[in-house]
Amino acid sequence: MSIDETDLLAYADGNLSPQRMAEVEALVACSPELAARLAAMHASALPYGAAYEAQPLPPLPARLSARIAELIEADVHRHQARRSFRPRLVAAFAAGVVCCAVSWTLLSTGRPLTVTARGVSPWIQAVADYQQLYSRETLAHVTEDHQLSEQVISELRVADGMSVRVPDLRSAGLTFKRVQRLSFHHQPVVQMVYLPEHGDPIALCVTRDTRADQDPHGQQIDELSTVTWRRGKLGYVLLGNAPAQSMLELAQHLASGEMGSLYGRDGDSADATAA
Repeated sequence: MSIDETDLLAYADGNLSPQRMAEVEALVACSPELAARLAAMHASALPYGAAYEAQPLPPLPARLSARIAELIEADVHRHQARRSFRPRLVAAFAAGVVCCAVSWTLLSTGRPLTVTARGVSPWIQAVADYQQLYSRETLAHVTEDHQLSEQVISELRVADGMSVRVPDLRSAGLTFKRVQRLSFHHQPVVQMVYLPEHGDPIALCVTRDTRADQDPHGQQIDELSTVTWRRGKLGYVLLGNAPAQSMLELAQHLASGEMGSLYGRDGDSADATAA
């Protein structure tokens, strides 16, 4: 009788018939090599489910939850076909999908910026999905890195040809936390994140958009209030879990160039910047 990795995995998981279990035990008893491999498998049987159940994760948007279910089901079928699926790894796989789903969305390749079925531009849907994973705890202990912020804005101007300023929103009760360069369909997406005195983070995101200028207009995306507008071949979206009217008023101030700036050249045209 032969034994392979699949049999050892099934034995370690307790998924063999009593007869087959006895056969494997007999072989393991006669083989130090098999015994060592089996011991390693038992050592890897960590309580993934309990660990992730204890994590205070924010609620997932329905769209992401459906996608996770699809990925898990596809993975189950693939592993069953190979006879090497381990049930206890499902929880760990699902947690990994949560972390990666947004990255896949933001880093997906080569499709035009069309509009989704419910009228949301794909890049806006992507940053909205990302934003919904944020909580106040995400940024509460983040200290602004002045040098890094200057570097990001400078590289956007030099390498990407985007003149973006980080607006100073302290007058609106928002403290700037960080700016980062993301990517959507190989195009730069700038994310500027702010934390209010109370409540969840607010983000201002910018990307290239060569369509005609458009005044701010609001739209609800899942739990988020969003306001989008276009100025000077750039598209903007302000988004956060905040009252829709206050978000619209803030976006109107930003679009009109009324807000001061923290980073970016003062000589940039207001039509081509966030402030």
